[in-house]
Amino acid sequence: MKLSTANSHDKQPCQRQRQRQRGQSMTEYLIILPSLLLLVLGVIQFALIYQAKASLNYATFMGARQGALKNASMTSIMDGVAGGMTPFFMRTSNAPFLDDMAKARMISAIEVFNPNTAKVEIISPTPEAFDAFSLMSTTGDISNDNLMFRDSNDLKDGMSIQDANLLKIRVTYCVKLMVPFVDRVIYALNTGIAEVKNMTQASYWASNAETIPNMCSKMNDTYASARQQVDSLTAAMPAGVSLTANGLANAVINQLPQQFPTIPVLNWNVGGMRIPITAEAIVRMQSPVKF
Repeated sequence: MKLSTANSHDKQPCQRQRQRQRGQSMTEYLIILPSLLLLVLGVIQFALIYQAKASLNYATFMGARQGALKNASMTSIMDGVAGGMTPFFMRTSNAPFLDDMAKARMISAIEVFNPNTAKVEIISPTPEAFDAFSLMSTTGDISNDNLMFRDSNDLKDGMSIQDANLLKIRVTYCVKLMVPFVDRVIYALNTGIAEVKNMTQASYWASNAETIPNMCSKMNDTYASARQQVDSLTAAMPAGVSLTANGLANAVINQLPQQFPTIPVLNWNVGGMRIPITAEAIVRMQSPVKF
C-alpha cells in the first residue's frame, strides 16, 4: 500500500508538467499563427502575380508582333495584347470550351482597352523620329525596304532608319490581388498608404492622398472619397438617427456599388485592389510605320 501510494504521488507532478507544456505550446502556436498565415497567403498571392507577369510577357510580344504586321497601329497592338492575355482569364466550368474561351477573350479585351486597368505605349520609334523620317518618304511613313543599303549615320532624334524600324512597346497592366487579407497588405505597401482607416474596404488613408500613387490606385480614389463622405456624414448626424434617414448620405451609398461594376454575363468585376506590372517587347517592323 505504501508503494502504490508513493507511485501515485510521483505521477501527479509529471501530469501537471505535461499539462503546462501543452498550454505553453498552444500559446506559442497562437503567437506564431498570424505570421504563418501571412506568409502562406503571401506565397499564394505572389505566385498569382508571377503567373500574371508571365502571361503579360507573352501578351506584350504578341501585341508587338501584330503591330509589326499592321503598320504599328495602336488598335492592332492592343488587340494582340488582349489575345495574348486570354489564357490568363480562362476559367473551367461546365460550359463548352469555346464558351469559356469567348468569355475570357471578352474579359481580356475589357481589361486591356480600359485605361484604368491597362496602358499600352509605343517606345520606339519616337514621334519625333517618325515625323523626320516620314518627310523623307513619298508615302508619309517610315520605309522598311532595302534597310541594309540605307545610311545608318543619318540620325533623327538619335535614331537611324534601321532603329526606327524596330517596334518597341511597353504594357503596364493592373493585376488584381485575389487572396484575402494579404491583398490589402500588398496594396498598402505598393501605394504607400500611411494609415489605413478601414481595412474592410478598398482604399483609405488619413491624409486623403496616397504617398505613392500609381495608375492602378486611381480606380480606388473615387470609391474611397465616397466612403469618406459617408463617414463624415455619419459623424455629423445626431445620435439615434439612422444613416439612411439622411438623404445625402443615402444618395452617396447608392452610388458606391456603381464604382466597381460587375458584368453579369461574364461574371467579372472590373474593380478591386490592383498593383501595376510591366512588360516590354521589341519586334522588327514587317510593314511601314504609320502613326
